[in-house]
Formats: sequence, structure tokens, C-alpha cells
Amino acid sequence: MEIKDLAGLSGPLKRLVEVVSEAVGAVSRPYLIRRTADAKAYEVRIIAQALADGRKLLGHSDYENGKISILTPTDAVQQFPALSDRTASREKHQELKRQQNLESVAASAAEELKEDANVPDNRPEPDWVNRFFEIAAGVSTEQMQYLWGKILAGEIRAPGSFSLRTLDVLRSVSKEEAENFVKLGQYVFRAESKAFYIDPEAYIFKKDGAPKFLEILALKDAGLIFESDLRFSFIASKAGNSSHLIYGPLVVLFEREKDTPVIGSEVGLLTKVGMELLPLVTVELDMDYVGLAAKRFRADGVKVAWAPIKKIEGDRVHFGAKTYLPD
Repeated sequence: MEIKDLAGLSGPLKRLVEVVSEAVGAVSRPYLIRRTADAKAYEVRIIAQALADGRKLLGHSDYENGKISILTPTDAVQQFPALSDRTASREKHQELKRQQNLESVAASAAEELKEDANVPDNRPEPDWVNRFFEIAAGVSTEQMQYLWGKILAGEIRAPGSFSLRTLDVLRSVSKEEAENFVKLGQYVFRAESKAFYIDPEAYIFKKDGAPKFLEILALKDAGLIFESDLRFSFIASKAGNSSHLIYGPLVVLFEREKDTPVIGSEVGLLTKVGMELLPLVTVELDMDYVGLAAKRFRADGVKVAWAPIKKIEGDRVHFGAKTYLPD
């Protein structure tokens, strides 16, 4: 698909095509199609050509479920190709796989952006784009390709959302660590440019499907969580003021009916990389966990309520009707 031939695509998808084209060359339409007959047909054509080339060099070859295999005859002496030919065949196979990885990541980004209507005027930085596609070419598992597609989509929506350091850390994160980060993300609050979870022994470790001690330890080793627990506190405040925490699509409000001292709790803190990745997690609300937060940050004269978020503008949160939690 040429850059000039983008009629009918939304602004975000046009931007995706431009970004991909600048990084890896001309874009074919299957970049923007995920799990469809057209995309599969394109894959089959590419694989068929690769197999034809492979047979010339290595004998009979086959393709099934995304994997190319070379079948060596057992009843005949094989004429091995020259070293240079074998090297060329290996390099071509590796590049084919890298191309498949890139197309899968780009298709995931297109899927993520397909409902978006607008795109900002600014674009992802060229250095960021080059680093992203350099790494994405080596991402082979479907789940991780989906994650990298969400990152590309997020950077197109809001350039600067993901730092180069985040890309470098994420390239070393395993599929299991990514899954555990998603599990932990179900219990993370955001406030004052911080993201944290409350003492896991008090609640998280007791929940089925939640991350356990060794899994959280692995996330610390991966650079997504700080090594030691810290303390998060609301500063002393006057009557009539309020503080808040963000939990997924909710805001949790702490309203002062009278002057209050510092209110705090021991927490596990996400690193900057973890904070950048947190918006990729879809939170399934656990209102009992909200209740735990209410107890940890409530003091005499503080009423706690939650409300659905309508919009966030900087430090200002616009929200709907409030529901107060019992004292």
C-alpha cells in the first residue's frame, strides 16, 4: 500500500501506515488485517515462495501452523548445497520470520486503532520508531505481539507515552512476566505521578488468580517494580479539601469533613517503566480491594466515595455520580 493510496482509512490508521512505511518500507494491506482470509492468503503466497526456494537447496520442506520444517529423505543420499547457499537460505528464512513478526505487531496496532477517529499533530520520534521496529522484529509469540501492537498504537495516539528505556526493558520481559504484570495491574492505584499496590500480604496473595510472592519478586527483577516497599501518604489537609486515587475507570475520593493529619500506608511502588505500561492493562474492578484502600487511607473526619471517571485533564478528574462507602 503506497502512502498516496490511503483513501478510506481513518486518521490513526493513516498515521500507522506512515510510521510503519518509514521504518520498514512499503506497507501491504495485510499489515492492517488480522486473522482474515486476505491476510492468510498473503501469508500463504510468501510461505509458498520460501518453500520453493528451500526445496531447491535443502530438499522437501513443509509448512504448518506458522512453522517451516525441512524433511530430509531417509532412502536417498542428499546432495548438500554449498556453504554460501546454505547461509543465504538461513538468512532468507530469518528475514521471512522477522517480516512475519513485524506484520503481526502492525496488525495488532491496527486492530487497537480501528475505532479511533483522531490522531494528534505530533508524531512518534524517528529514534523511537527505529528502536521499536528493531525490537518488534524479534517478537514471535502472539501474546507478546499483541502487547507490542498496543504499545505502537499508544505511541501513535500520544507520542512520548513510552520511553526508549521502556522498550529496552520490555524486550527482556517474558510472556509469563507480562501475564503476571497484568495480574498485578488489577490491584494498582495511581496518585500524584505514582502507581502502587497496597501490602500484598493483606489482600492480593489471598486472591485466586492474583500474583503470588515469587511472581511479584520476578517483576521486581524485571524492572517493573521497585525492589523494596515504600510508603505513600496524603499530606495533612484542611476541612473541605479532598484527595483521590485512580483505580482503573474509577476515582476513589477522600473528603475531609475536618482537618486531618498525614494519612499513609506501606505500598509496593511501580517503576517508571511499570507506570508507562500500566495503561495497557484493562482492570476488572475489585470493590473489596477498594474497601481495603478506604480503610488504609481513612482517618477520623474523612469520608470515602468512588465514582466513574468521565475524563482526566492534567491533574483534574471529571467524574460521575458518587457512591459513598460505609464508615
